[in-house]
This record gives sequence, C-alpha cells and structure tokens, in this order.
Amino acid sequence: MPAVLAGCGGDDPTVTETGQAPMTSQAAPAREFNGELTSTDGYTYAITLSVASSPAAPKADECPPASPAVAGTSTYPVTLTVRNQAADRPAPFPPLRIEMTSGGAVAPQKVLVRAPDGTCTFTPRVSAIPPGSSVSFRGTSPAIATGAAPGSVGKIEVSVSESRFSVAAPVP
Repeated sequence: MPAVLAGCGGDDPTVTETGQAPMTSQAAPAREFNGELTSTDGYTYAITLSVASSPAAPKADECPPASPAVAGTSTYPVTLTVRNQAADRPAPFPPLRIEMTSGGAVAPQKVLVRAPDGTCTFTPRVSAIPPGSSVSFRGTSPAIATGAAPGSVGKIEVSVSESRFSVAAPVP
C-alpha cells in the first residue's frame, strides 16, 4: 500500500512507497536488500542497503559505531546506496534515516554512515544526485552480541521520515 510523505519544500521531495524486493548477493560478502522509492513530484530512487555477512572492524572510509564494540560483541560493515533512476535530470536527496531496530521496547540505535563532508550521521544528505548516478555512504552497525542467532537482534533499516517506506536487513 503506498505511503505519502508531505514535503516541506527545499530538497525534501514528497515520497511514495512503490515496492520493495529483497535480494541476496551470492558473489559479494554482503547481503543486499533493495527498494524503489518514488516521489509524488516525479523522482524515482533505487535504494540499496548492504550489510556484511560477517563481522569486521570499521575501515578508514566507514564511520565507527555510535557506541564502540566491547568484549563479546561485534560490528558489521553497512553501505547505503541511493541511485537517481532518471537519466535526464538531477534529483534532490530523499529524507532518509538508517537505524538498527529491535521491534521491542528498545529504542532504535543510530547506524552512522560517512557523509561527503566527512561527518558521521544516521541521516545522510547530499544536495542532489546527478542524472543516472548514485551516492554511497559507508558505516558500521551498532555492537551486536557475538554468536547471536541470525535475525535475533533486530534489523538495520533505511526509512523515510513520516512514511511507511523502508528497506531492512536482519542482523547479524
């Protein structure tokens, strides 16, 4: 069912959910989950969330977790890619956020990704995405208990403010 976000002007388009199709990449060391986001003002985006299939320490181009891993926990590399599907015009960046949710009483935890200016944020932004181009943000999951059963901790979720659109990956 489509969900609508009423935009406030500027770079925030009005967004409508148009579908989600999870995919698992067998050749890559990450699991990929894809969704398509279409704004009511005519912009279409392909959203890809990649979460590594095994834990790893953050690399130099990835943001560290908001809370550092401690003994008995691990972190997973996370990449968010947003692609402008239009080949003929730039698109404003949609109002996304990336968090780890548990579905329980625990508040969502921020998944920090590196913005183009080098800061770490859970609400990445760029002014516009050129026609047919994409922008990627790399980060690291919050600390997760080592050896936790797949999907038992919750999920890394990319969502649009005030909308039901989301792309999610179970963790670990």
